[in-house]
Amino acid sequence: MLATIAICTLNRAESLRRTLESLVAMQIPNGLPWEVVVINNGCTDHTDEIIASFAKRLPIRRHIEPQRGVSRARNRAVDMAKGDYIVWTDDDVVVDPGWLAAYTEAFRRWPAAALFGGRILPRYELPEAEWLRACEHMLQLPYAVRDLGDAPFRFSSSVGPYPFGANFAVRAAEQRRVRFDTNMGMAPGRNRIGDETFVISRILATGAIGYWVPDARVEHCIGRERQTTSYIARYFAAHENTNAFISKPSYTGPLLFGVPRWMWRRIAESWIRYHVHRLISPPPVWMTHLRNYGCLKGSFQYWRNG
Repeated sequence: MLATIAICTLNRAESLRRTLESLVAMQIPNGLPWEVVVINNGCTDHTDEIIASFAKRLPIRRHIEPQRGVSRARNRAVDMAKGDYIVWTDDDVVVDPGWLAAYTEAFRRWPAAALFGGRILPRYELPEAEWLRACEHMLQLPYAVRDLGDAPFRFSSSVGPYPFGANFAVRAAEQRRVRFDTNMGMAPGRNRIGDETFVISRILATGAIGYWVPDARVEHCIGRERQTTSYIARYFAAHENTNAFISKPSYTGPLLFGVPRWMWRRIAESWIRYHVHRLISPPPVWMTHLRNYGCLKGSFQYWRNG
């Protein structure tokens, strides 16, 4: 059994260095052949130099996907992977020393399973934003935090929760049959997310079996640039824009510049509520209004863009 660790990266050279250092520190199961495939998705920084510096410390290969977009980069990784299983993580993650060993044990324990997912815990860059801890329970989606407990369980084929993209594994045969939708995920000029949860749901919908692997742990590094209200608003806008793209909502009422007329009022009201409560209310209250504003903005963008 060969395991491929797949990472897609775009202009995060130093963050990628931290991720690769954590791979160097892993405990590799005896006799396990493995490789690391890094997809350079059009980087303009020193990413290639970082990858080359690990050539003697990791079984690493670099490939290029020149057309930017996370789903295109993931599909390039699928094409380049030699492993029987593809273990996905991101370029802003620190993996636990036992991460790959936990997945390897799961592959052997459940040979009929095609999908696996593990814990994602936050690691906040210091100093933390003042409001972060008070709102942490509301930010699991923006910060891709996923902790489904200490006991393994089988994923449902019809509803979540599903693993997140920073920490999941797929048997290569199923991954090649169900590729990433290039209309999903972040790309230039497009504000969508969730390409990995979309492909996970499609794999499970084929009847494939999936398991939660609690010991396959990683930390998601949350930099100061993401500890901002503007980032939170952008995330929820992308989240709602993605939901609208998938569900294709219809509306027969009056439009104003392509947007349902009522939405103009709602988005203005939510913006005002957020700013007022930012002055008078504790963080969980104004964060609720910020989230609502972001979601409305995402719906607005969906209609505005046709």
